[in-house]
Amino acid sequence: MTDVTFPKLPFIKREEKPRETGINYVRAPVMVGNCIDDYLEAYANLVDIFKISGKQGAMMSKKSLLRFIETCKKHSVQVALGNPIMDVALSGGKEVVDDYLDTVVNLGIDIIEISRIARSLDDDEMCRLIENATGKGIKVINEVGVAFAHSKVIEEEIFVERIKMQSKRFIEAGSWKILLESEGLTENLDKKDYRWNVIDKIISPLELNQFMVEADDQDVLSKYIDIYGPGINMMVDHSRVLKMEDARIGYGPSQSLWGKVVKY
Repeated sequence: MTDVTFPKLPFIKREEKPRETGINYVRAPVMVGNCIDDYLEAYANLVDIFKISGKQGAMMSKKSLLRFIETCKKHSVQVALGNPIMDVALSGGKEVVDDYLDTVVNLGIDIIEISRIARSLDDDEMCRLIENATGKGIKVINEVGVAFAHSKVIEEEIFVERIKMQSKRFIEAGSWKILLESEGLTENLDKKDYRWNVIDKIISPLELNQFMVEADDQDVLSKYIDIYGPGINMMVDHSRVLKMEDARIGYGPSQSLWGKVVKY
């Protein structure tokens, strides 16, 4: 664990990494070089996984990408690659996808995202893809949600039972985590229109260590901890990781959690 400046403050003690619950999955779009090293020098104990956006991973130089990966490993942080590269690879067929997976392994990337809501893919083929990736030693995060390709969400067209069934199948096929995309649930909605009932129906059938949620808004991430506890796995932007950790230990960012998070 990273040395802290004020060790006697009575903050809740977090489990040591690697963790299966209470994971902070952190997006780091366009961050490279010394910026990553400085960030992790300060906050490595709060970052379980650093996510390189798919487009970033495809467009940055190989030298820079390898440095990113090396820096994360130095700080005991896992590296994930976002979904868009897989979308492009799938458009090229099985040979291209298999080459992409082999490249991921050779680069030393730990985790890849595969989205069910960015492209239409039969469930059987998705499961074969998960099995192929995990067979190569890659952890798979399957993204699910209610907004296909970020389309407008209509109440009558939210297929909750379908999403639940797919999530179960993906876990059985070897998916490491199910990631619930926030678009159409909390993202870009007024608070009065948040679909907490839909969220609960999708993730409550899963074990806490089987899913993670996207939660960039501080009130949303606080609500998740209020309902599901501090062990919920969450994805946020790198600029929000302190707010997320504050919520996990019960000292903000929402007053509703202040001093109310406890452990046994």
